[in-house]
Amino acid sequence: MEAAKKRNIAYIENVKNAPAFGLRDKIGYLCGDLGFNSLQVIVNSYLMLFCVNILGMNAVHFAGIVFICKALDALNDTFIGRTVDRRAPAKNGKMKPYLLWFAVPYAIFTLILFMNVHAMPYAAKIAWVLIIYFFWGIIGTFINVPYGAMSNIITTNQIERTELSNFRSIGSFAASMGTTTIAPLLLFDQNNDPIAGRFILLSVILGVFCTVCLFLAHTLIHERVLVEEVKVNENGEKINYLQVAKSFLHNRVMIAVVASYVIVKLFIQPVSTLNQYVFMTYFQDTSSLAMASLTTMGPMLLGMVFLKPLVKRFGKKALVTWPLLGSALMHGANMLLPLGPKEWIFCQLMASACITCLNLLLWSLIADAVDYQAYLTGQRNDGTVYATITFIVFFAASASTSIIALLLEAVGYDPTLGSMGQLAGVPEKIKMLGGAWPMIGALLSFVCFKFIYNVSDARMREISEELRRKSEETEERILNENAENEA
Repeated sequence: MEAAKKRNIAYIENVKNAPAFGLRDKIGYLCGDLGFNSLQVIVNSYLMLFCVNILGMNAVHFAGIVFICKALDALNDTFIGRTVDRRAPAKNGKMKPYLLWFAVPYAIFTLILFMNVHAMPYAAKIAWVLIIYFFWGIIGTFINVPYGAMSNIITTNQIERTELSNFRSIGSFAASMGTTTIAPLLLFDQNNDPIAGRFILLSVILGVFCTVCLFLAHTLIHERVLVEEVKVNENGEKINYLQVAKSFLHNRVMIAVVASYVIVKLFIQPVSTLNQYVFMTYFQDTSSLAMASLTTMGPMLLGMVFLKPLVKRFGKKALVTWPLLGSALMHGANMLLPLGPKEWIFCQLMASACITCLNLLLWSLIADAVDYQAYLTGQRNDGTVYATITFIVFFAASASTSIIALLLEAVGYDPTLGSMGQLAGVPEKIKMLGGAWPMIGALLSFVCFKFIYNVSDARMREISEELRRKSEETEERILNENAENEA
């Protein structure tokens, strides 16, 4: 009891005496996403290719595995969020310790996931991938939920939060770009077919990289907003999860942002996966996949430089809403026009440029939605709220890889025929699918921000300032209570 009290006092003092928000926090938050998403990208983009083409699994069976694991992982998110909220803070923070505890297990399970078990009986291979993928998802959630919730306790300032989201998105983008640029050069042979042993090599390299990045994030980031211990209610529960979930229905900011996040996961992020099959079968040139990834660097770098003045000039909502129509137009061009690989890459570059602000501001918008949730309910259960967001997003996105696998099956793709032996007309259908799918996503995201999101930027700044004042009052109250008890 005495040790717990001392930890709590040390935690409060660290929050109260944390240095001013600055470059260290932004770089630390960038490192967290850079490391974590390096492994997310290789699994989300290449596990289907590994299981179908290397292990010889049926695409429909793989789709079923992904859906089951993602759905179960989504259910676990709520438990993990409640665990994070209920755990007493350590000296170094409420959320930061999870980055240290789960970094190495996350890297190890990624490595195991890409072990070549082709020689196993078919049923054993299904069971192996199902079990390892399930535990890989749980470990990742123990990093992702507290890491996401951390943004709300690093700063409450709207401009600083925009910068934090900017750097986090840059880390995520760099992870995606780096992995999708290196992977095609390493994983495919001269006939554009994947090489089994190279998947292990890539997962080892990225696993070490991820661990280093998460340790850097833990070192550089400071928590500045006190999260008071949640009180027990009349039922003996610290958190009424059902009440938290129901309160989401009154939060249109949350509904719009989470719905858009789901759409991005379902329709826009699978572009890299669809590109593999477009370039393998239609263009028959997987070496261009690296160029397709590298060209998106330009808009992201420009966005990083100009995001802060653009937000001040136009506001977050306008920046993420109207450019989505341009993105839909460019993906529509890829769907309908008879383009070569260079023209295809150019259209995807333009489409990516149009959603750059959404990518950079997504986590700032989520932090705003969480703040608005705290404003509506009068409680800060950030871990549970972020877990609920993750639950909704992952439960819906659990269908993403499965849908892509089923769509490829529907248009006639047969992995046993190789990249150059597909039936007539199938490559053309895959090319149309590669343009149509993200086009639909861009249009749906536009609807979310244009017609559902209902709070102005000015009002959100007022809400964040009010929550900051309440946090400072709570710090002073707890310190005064401790001083009185000691006296």
